[in-house]
Amino acid sequence: MNIRQIVLALEEVEEKLNKQSTSKECEMISELIDKIIADDLDIENKAFKIDESKILDTIVKIGIDTGQIGQA
Repeated sequence: MNIRQIVLALEEVEEKLNKQSTSKECEMISELIDKIIADDLDIENKAFKIDESKILDTIVKIGIDTGQIGQA
């Protein structure tokens, strides 16, 4: 089961609870959905985060290897 399926299932539960006028439980489900989505986005962003210093080191190394940058 992936995140999307979990969120859809929780939204379905939230909708059923909402029909029964159980606002506290609906609020809890809503907060849980928001937390799951936020955590998923955070994990996704961390997976694609690029370390700028590694990029710069690689560019400098390429420059040195090709002779375009003199080695100090």
